Amino acid sequence: MAILFKASVDNADLWRQEIGKRLPDVDFRVWPDFGDPAEIEYLLAFRAEPGMFSRFPNLKAVLATGAGVDGILGEPDYPRGLPLARIVDDWMTNQIVQWVVHAVLHFERRFEDYAAQQRRCEWKELETWSERVPRVGILGCGEIGGAAGRLLAAMEFDVAGWTRRPRDLGPIANFAGEEGLIPFLRRSDHLVCLLPLTEATAGILDARTLAELPRGAFVINAARGRHVVTEDLMAALDSGQVAGAFLDVTDPEPLPPDHPLWRHPKVLITPHVAGITNPYTAAAQIAENIRRIRSGEPLLNEVDTRSGY
Repeated sequence: MAILFKASVDNADLWRQEIGKRLPDVDFRVWPDFGDPAEIEYLLAFRAEPGMFSRFPNLKAVLATGAGVDGILGEPDYPRGLPLARIVDDWMTNQIVQWVVHAVLHFERRFEDYAAQQRRCEWKELETWSERVPRVGILGCGEIGGAAGRLLAAMEFDVAGWTRRPRDLGPIANFAGEEGLIPFLRRSDHLVCLLPLTEATAGILDARTLAELPRGAFVINAARGRHVVTEDLMAALDSGQVAGAFLDVTDPEPLPPDHPLWRHPKVLITPHVAGITNPYTAAAQIAENIRRIRSGEPLLNEVDTRSGY
């Protein structure tokens, strides 16, 4: 049995070590040195190469190294009957939740304004109070979005979540479907995007939807860059419709050095690090799924390849 690892930003040696602890009989190979393609039974990857899947006739499963699988399902030659599982890991979830809470607090507590005051050696209290509880909208309330929403609700934010279908989100108000999207946007002072990227969600934050936010709202994106139409976001920032954006993902990605987003005064950018996969915690899930495939059991966190999540 051979597993092929392909994730350029990850540490292949660390993954080899952690998988080997749990599956010592695994022949761990690293792209592009995969040897005989007929021996590859499992692909461990974040993003596929064009024409990649047709090279490996005996693949039994694809095991994503992240929570999102758009980089795999986006390849036209993906065999739709081939099982695909994503990572759902408490460590990663906590990382993304921390990033989201930091972004909301950054804007709500006006830390950017205080940093500017410090540069001017200016000691001045800025107004942060309001007669209304700050409203946060979580666009995409799955495992990660639900966790972020519950923590923000516990911090006394007024939190709502938008989902494709109606769901019980516990302490979080639920807006669902096309009919729920506009009312959801209109009550989101801080809009947090945590959606999976599919054909239906690509470009969901464009001029039309951004115009439905309360004027002066903030946009926070830790999902995928293609959820946001970059030109429309910049226009909304320039007009004051959107007061600020905190982006962990961009379109294109990585962001070219000459892209105007880098220098926009209302934009903060991190390089897709809100939730980095931790091999020390995630390898156990990968090994368990390989064991399950060998035993004919259902995969953990299997993706519906038709819906894309």
